[in-house]
Amino acid sequence: MMIAVFAALLWVLNLVFDSPFGNLDGEALAKLLGKVSQRLREAPARFLFDHAEVLAIVVLAIGQLWYLRRASKHERLFLDESGIRYQSPLPEALRSLQPDWLLRWSQVRGARLVVPKALGYPDLAVLEFDAVPEKRRFFVRQWSAADSTVEPAAQDEGVSLRERFFSGSSSARDAERTMRAIEQSPLVRYARAVGIAVSADASRGTGSGFPLESNRHALVGALSVIVLLCYGLTDIAVYEESYAVDPPLVLFFLAAAIGALAGMLWFALAGVPRAETLGLSLFLGAAAGVASYPGLLRLNAATDTEGLRACEYRLAEYVVFMPADAALPVLKLSKYADYWGQFKLGTMHRFELRQGGLGFYQVNMEPVHARMREYFAGRN
Repeated sequence: MMIAVFAALLWVLNLVFDSPFGNLDGEALAKLLGKVSQRLREAPARFLFDHAEVLAIVVLAIGQLWYLRRASKHERLFLDESGIRYQSPLPEALRSLQPDWLLRWSQVRGARLVVPKALGYPDLAVLEFDAVPEKRRFFVRQWSAADSTVEPAAQDEGVSLRERFFSGSSSARDAERTMRAIEQSPLVRYARAVGIAVSADASRGTGSGFPLESNRHALVGALSVIVLLCYGLTDIAVYEESYAVDPPLVLFFLAAAIGALAGMLWFALAGVPRAETLGLSLFLGAAAGVASYPGLLRLNAATDTEGLRACEYRLAEYVVFMPADAALPVLKLSKYADYWGQFKLGTMHRFELRQGGLGFYQVNMEPVHARMREYFAGRN
């Protein structure tokens, strides 16, 4: 997942900073980073304003990795006869955001274990202390004893990779094994050792969950979500034609709604439980909405009877092109501002457009990307 996020981030950077997608090798990446550095030095305020979203993604990703690294080294719970002391992983300058705290056993009136019924994984079990002045909650399997050399996941007896991937417990034996793994966690054992009454949440229980692979229709639906998402994200990246006008958001939402409603009907008739039917249908609808973005472009092109035609445009203001034919749409190519800045206002440019069977215009950016690659290669 981290590799996929990093690859997606590189793709976004490649598009935002006026470098068309393709052949992002080491040399191209070095040029891209050099260009970013140059633009940051020339006009830092403008750069930060134009690319605030991408920079926020980068900062949040780096911050999350930094926090996880510090948490693995510095976040600690100290348990003794007097109570629990929490040590924050943040440095002193940021400690106010996540401060240290102390919970004495005398403040604790009781504790309960809560395991989500629909999931059934021991790693999701929560130990909740009913304390004064506020309750404290812990993922019990997140914490291991300091002298332990065995990872919590390795303590699960006989749990196959297939079982852990698709769903949690699927039988009474598995539910019992899940509860036993939770009971053996150091936090639960120590709480009981000092006299805290720990009870299971009877209203939710450990449950048995519903393995998606146990129902052929549910499994096909889950695989359909993955296929639609992979298609949508991949085709957005590689397809050279894009919307010449504002994308038809109504059609995207319509595709998502149809996907969700069709999924609900499909899974309900197939005997999938209500909770899984609702969740899987929502995922299917969202995936259909994502896939419809490039899918409508493909369908519009496939139903086009005239093909691409070259159209003359005048650079009216930077990144805004006015058509010579009033029937054509105005083009706004804001993410390529660095490239279009070399041209004088009023110059004529040619773009390839098509109006397919769905009625909206789309522009073929392949010739533009080719000229942009030559421009940036010559400038660097």
